[in-house]
Amino acid sequence: MASVQSACIRFLLRRANLWNKPLAEIRENLNKVKPQGIPSGVSEEFVSINGVNCKVLIPAEGLNNKAILYFHGGGFCLGIYNPNREFAARMAKESEVKVFMPDYRLAPENPFPAALEDAMAVYKGMLHEGYSASSIIVAGDSSGCGLLLSALLALKESGVEMPSSISLITPALDFAGKGESFLTKAKFDPFRLKDPLGVAKVYVGTNNPLSPDISPLYGDAAGLPPILIHGGEYDVFVSDAVRFEEAARQAGVDVRLKTWQKMWHIFHMQDTVVPEAKDALQEMCAYMRAKLEK
Repeated sequence: MASVQSACIRFLLRRANLWNKPLAEIRENLNKVKPQGIPSGVSEEFVSINGVNCKVLIPAEGLNNKAILYFHGGGFCLGIYNPNREFAARMAKESEVKVFMPDYRLAPENPFPAALEDAMAVYKGMLHEGYSASSIIVAGDSSGCGLLLSALLALKESGVEMPSSISLITPALDFAGKGESFLTKAKFDPFRLKDPLGVAKVYVGTNNPLSPDISPLYGDAAGLPPILIHGGEYDVFVSDAVRFEEAARQAGVDVRLKTWQKMWHIFHMQDTVVPEAKDALQEMCAYMRAKLEK
């Protein structure tokens, strides 16, 4: 049974209807979100890695020479804002691992393949700067999961060593819009999206959405490292998680999908007020830390 807090937050998010608006208005609204502050014991800085600017959230105590490379979502059109920056800071504190957030180029100003190029560049840059592949976990939420998987599939094909593991938060992986949950979960998910691609359409443009460079669900998962996927029962993209888990398992990947009851798209970001979200973040951070401690 879902908590009272989760039911209240889901109701308020659905009522706000934040996402069925023009892109410029969504960006403006996100810029207006007041900072709640990052946790004590976490500092932040900006660095450039292989030409890609990154926000870095650094826990005061933690594993040395380890990193979480975290790709935020936002349909390839929304950047680093206070909510996802503060969430990454909480992830850094909980995992006790430094979190790098690439500020990859956004559409429509920079359509496909700009974000993909940046994602590949920053991962290769971290290897060049001294991080071993086994010391990196690649993680993300929503379309950031699609971006990171597309990048890793392309890097794998070119012979680049894969990271220690992958963590996916309510992934959006099919930008051809074939997932059935967009229809079956629409009345439950606070996102209330009217189009399965949403703002991501301006990133995809006229390119083939079935290409693994855009929709990694249609790529060959064989050879990917261990993967933890968190889905939400009410997430409009949960069928992407289910289909990818099945494809990865059939390809021989060590993959685990946990679907959280009555949770919605990127519910983890409500971890300060929703008990299930807090539990999910703690579970994912424990998984990532365990992988890096091996």
